[in-house]
Amino acid sequence: MNLPTDKDFTYEMAPMKIVSWPVGTWPLQEYNCVTGARSVAALAFLMLMMCIVHTEIYLDYGNAEKNLDALVMIACGMLAISKVACFRFRPTGLIANFVSAVRDYQELNGEEKRAIVRRHAHMGRMASANMLFFSYFSATLFSMVPMFAGDDHATDNLNLTRKVQLNYPMPSERTLELLQVPGNLYALIYIGEYFLLLVIAAGNLGSDSMFFGIVFHLCGQVEVLKLDFSKFIEEGVDSTQRFNALINRHRHLLALADHLNDTIGFILILQLFSSCLLICTTGFQFILSLQVHNVVMVIKTIIVVGTVLTQTFAYSYVGEYSKNQFGGIGYLAYCSDWYNAPCSISKNILFVLMKTQYPVHLRAGRFFVINLETYTSILKTSMSYLSVLRVMIAP
Repeated sequence: MNLPTDKDFTYEMAPMKIVSWPVGTWPLQEYNCVTGARSVAALAFLMLMMCIVHTEIYLDYGNAEKNLDALVMIACGMLAISKVACFRFRPTGLIANFVSAVRDYQELNGEEKRAIVRRHAHMGRMASANMLFFSYFSATLFSMVPMFAGDDHATDNLNLTRKVQLNYPMPSERTLELLQVPGNLYALIYIGEYFLLLVIAAGNLGSDSMFFGIVFHLCGQVEVLKLDFSKFIEEGVDSTQRFNALINRHRHLLALADHLNDTIGFILILQLFSSCLLICTTGFQFILSLQVHNVVMVIKTIIVVGTVLTQTFAYSYVGEYSKNQFGGIGYLAYCSDWYNAPCSISKNILFVLMKTQYPVHLRAGRFFVINLETYTSILKTSMSYLSVLRVMIAP
């Protein structure tokens, strides 16, 4: 289809295309062998990472710190695989929303509506920028920490000494020994593992950025609809025809929201489970690292917890914002001059109010609501389990 060429469309869509094109999940692309190859390559790299990490756990299961690092890699890798696979092989919901967004820009008129759409595009752009900053910064810092860690670390007050090998961004030392990889390939392997971390970041948080961007666009269209509802009674305009058009538009936006829920529902179950798991395990690791003065692990745990909390908060905020936007349609319809409309329209306003009484939630698996209250519950639950784990190491 022909894409709009105006600056507003480019301003909104360019960041989403940048983060989704490398892994082949851009919804407005032509689905052919080339785009499929990018997705298959991304999935292959992610599966390679999972194989390496699982092999490392099997070969060196007694190293608790390495196993916790591996757990983080496995959780992030599973999320990245699920998002890339779902967005590439089940793209119907995303395609419907992005095609609708293209039509919205083609039919956009009026400075007030354009300002609303651009403001929501800015919100999506800022969400993408923050997610990408955390993802690539975390991957880069994860890769830089072993360079300055050294081989020997002082331990506890009992003057015990142990040797902790943190020579690679990913836990892979025993696996490389098993494969008899030459030592002169150290730099190449190091760069390769850093590349794998970037692929994880692109598949996981990059996919989140694209999803947040299209949700904010949908919320912008809901706000435009609220503006139209508040002014649908105008002189010289057929109120009945315009009201019916607004009702059809409302139904269309509700259908788009359902498409997004169908696309992201299963992924959000994994997201919430992995978030609780990582907050508990990395928090426990943070406490242990403080006791033995392991600065490297303290930095790593802060990176992981910060990224997980940011990602979970982003989903919760988007769910809360979309619920509030859809819920405000009934209020704006009631605030219009409906009492000056024909009786048939005045009665139908009641059906609009009834429809908006059922909030449009972002749901995990169609049963668990994602909003700011959910974010608070996740934090409380994680801290409760962390308190139980902390008792195990209490003096």
